[in-house]
Amino acid sequence: MPADRPLRADARRNQARVLDVAREVFAAEGLAVSIDEIARRAGVGVGTVYRHFPTLESLIPACAQATFAAGVRLPSTQEIAQQFSGLSTNGERLEHLIRDSCTCYERGESWLDACRREARAVPALADAVRTQDLALDALIEAAVGSQMARHRSAALKSLLDFPFWKSLVDAGVPRTEAPAIIADLALRLVEP
Repeated sequence: MPADRPLRADARRNQARVLDVAREVFAAEGLAVSIDEIARRAGVGVGTVYRHFPTLESLIPACAQATFAAGVRLPSTQEIAQQFSGLSTNGERLEHLIRDSCTCYERGESWLDACRREARAVPALADAVRTQDLALDALIEAAVGSQMARHRSAALKSLLDFPFWKSLVDAGVPRTEAPAIIADLALRLVEP
C-alpha cells in the first residue's frame, strides 16, 4: 500500500508537467501540435499523456482551466464586490479595473492570445473567451454602472478587453505604460 502514494504523486506530477508543456506549446505554436510532440517535450511517454488526457480535445480545455486557475482569469461576482470596496468614484474603480486587467493580460498574454486565435476552431476555447467576455461585462458594470449610452459602453469594453491591450503592446507601447493610456481613453468615455 505505501507504494501507491509515490505513484499517485508521480502521476500528479506527470499530469502537471503535461499541462504546463501543453499550455506553453499551444500558446506559442497553436493547437496543431501532436500528443506525441507534447509527450516528448514533457519528458513522458505518449501513454502517460493519453492516460490523463484521452484525446487532444480533452487536453485543450484542461489547459484553459489550468491557466485560468493559475491566475489568468477575471474575478468572480463575489470578488468583484470586494475589488471595488472603498473606491468611491467611477474613475477610481475604472483605473483599478484597468490596472488589474492589464496585469492579468500580461501574465497570460500568450495563452489569451492563443485562445482568441483558436476560439473558432475549438469550442472549449470559445467557451473560455465567452466567459472572459461575460466577466468583463460584469466588471465594467460594477465599476461604472449601466447608465452609459450603448455606443459608449461598447467602446469602453473594447478599450478594456485583451485584444486592445495586445494591440498596444504589439505596436510598441511599453507594458508599464499601457494601463495609463487605456485609463486616459476610458476616462474620456466615462467622464466626457
